Amino acid sequence: MKKEESEEGMCRNSYRENKIEINCVIFCFEDKKLKVLLIKNESDFDNHKWKLPSAGLNEMPMLQTAQEILRRYISSDDFFLDQLKAFGHHSSLVQENISIVYYAMVRKEKAQEEQELHSNLIWIEANTVTQLDANDRMMLDFSLKELKKNICCSAIGFNLLAEKFTLLQVVNLYEEILGIQINKVNFRRKILQRRLVQSLDEKEEGVSYRAAKFYSLNVPKNEVTWNVKFNFIF
Repeated sequence: MKKEESEEGMCRNSYRENKIEINCVIFCFEDKKLKVLLIKNESDFDNHKWKLPSAGLNEMPMLQTAQEILRRYISSDDFFLDQLKAFGHHSSLVQENISIVYYAMVRKEKAQEEQELHSNLIWIEANTVTQLDANDRMMLDFSLKELKKNICCSAIGFNLLAEKFTLLQVVNLYEEILGIQINKVNFRRKILQRRLVQSLDEKEEGVSYRAAKFYSLNVPKNEVTWNVKFNFIF
């Protein structure tokens, strides 16, 4: 066998060993803070490092694999999930590890329930994460960037709120994700004028201040990722 053919065969065999992984960046909104789910990095024996939930891609389609990751830690189908991007991480001259990144949003009640069931996971403020390696940090940063962009032109952010919410909670959500202070009066007027939410015949109970009215999202599920009524400019 010629040397060139031998080297070509070695390269092909190495590429067959490329690792394809599905990574999920899972967000929740709790106590006015955007949090992300991290799990213990079993390869870190000092237990100082955490990582994003992930799984190797096998016979299942990518979306189904991502859904299984969510169900493993959330134990519910009540979540929003969307694919973002593929990242390539070089591990040698001929081998590349590929990460297909999805981001997900769950309601805080689900997040609290699961934290009680698992000791190998934590919910941590997304903007204060320091325990990730460089690859996971890059995927988290990209997910945060996409979330900031998409909540201004779609209804995906409401997946982080309870099914019924106050307008102040919506303001708090946008302020936390965008990292800005919002004119509350103007923001509420925009939401109400565009009929993005509908008023419910319910108010907060057991509060020491004036009880706020509850609302629910007034956008069909098939329009949750895009709606011309959005396009908030701050």
